[in-house]
Amino acid sequence: MRRRCRIQIGALAVLLAGCGDSNGTGPDGDGVVRPDRSEFAILNSISGTLQQFNRIDGEIVPFGRDIQLGAGFSGETADFIQDLWVTAWDTPEGSKVLFGSFSTDEQTMAVFPNDAIADPSKPTVIFDAGGTVGALIPSRALDAVYVAFPGTPMAQITVEEVGTFVQRAIPAGQFIVSVDGNLDDEADEREPLGPPRIVLHDFFSGSYFDELRLPEGIVGATEAIVLEDNMVLLAGGVDPATSAPLGEGNLVEIDMSARTVQDVNTLGGYGVSMEAGRNGLLYVVRTKGLETTETDVLTFSFAVRSFMNGPENPIQPRDRDGSNLSCRVAAAFLDGQMLCATYVTAGQGRLVLLTAEGEFIDETPIGAGATDILLRPS
Repeated sequence: MRRRCRIQIGALAVLLAGCGDSNGTGPDGDGVVRPDRSEFAILNSISGTLQQFNRIDGEIVPFGRDIQLGAGFSGETADFIQDLWVTAWDTPEGSKVLFGSFSTDEQTMAVFPNDAIADPSKPTVIFDAGGTVGALIPSRALDAVYVAFPGTPMAQITVEEVGTFVQRAIPAGQFIVSVDGNLDDEADEREPLGPPRIVLHDFFSGSYFDELRLPEGIVGATEAIVLEDNMVLLAGGVDPATSAPLGEGNLVEIDMSARTVQDVNTLGGYGVSMEAGRNGLLYVVRTKGLETTETDVLTFSFAVRSFMNGPENPIQPRDRDGSNLSCRVAAAFLDGQMLCATYVTAGQGRLVLLTAEGEFIDETPIGAGATDILLRPS
């Protein structure tokens, strides 16, 4: 394994539970204290924008101008720390990594060696040994993990030959923890080569350390969140790129210190997305069965290792008129109020504020193709 840089654990690789919410007051009236920064942002993969908002007195209030991510943008995930955000995507000329600022128009681009089309997955913010902020970028097409830094024009390979479909690369203690979806991405239709793998490489040398193969029947790994020695992995049961069905969705609990599977929780549908709420819960959007595209929301607690709202008692988001509302992605604030972003391929999507039980509070229009919610700590 080659290793061309030294990196340390990133602050956003773990669940940031218990962070505060906006303390801004209402948008109107005398003596109003207006927020000087956004509280959360929405990534729109089709519109190519990052939109910022605040939650003020039960309303979703836009903040600043939409951040334009450039022509041809198609990234579906992002990560951030403080004022810095990062995302990655493919273009016919090669894959791109884009860093930017929430508060200014400053942006900086990096490409992959030889203008490779890397099929990058979700970036994860990290720090190098000198404290410089960068990002780990899993490459599904190149079966490797890269690292990129703002102002550096080219991403560098940091771990090679990780697996056949690297979905996540998370810094955790002395390791880079990679999630290999273990899909054949060279065929016209992706097929599982076996269950997903969790692969550990040494943080500083990049050398292989150990791996864990998940139980048979687990397919479609898309997201993972690590907190201390525990990982929760979403194996949605669908192809991460095409959404073609591969098998039933599951939420897998893993003891990272022992490198063993603690439990496999059936979703009762396909897993669509998973986000960490500020209240310490994971919010999993799932289809309400294997034969429908309608969704509801499950919540899972790291602390008690159990569903709070499981397949038998999910949260059903409600629209303004009381009808069912299908989210593409959902997350929650410290007080339990939820955000639900809808997905449209053209026109305007919707960002809906809900009670902890899923009842409608407010909404605002967003761009097309909403795929990620970034909850910024106060």
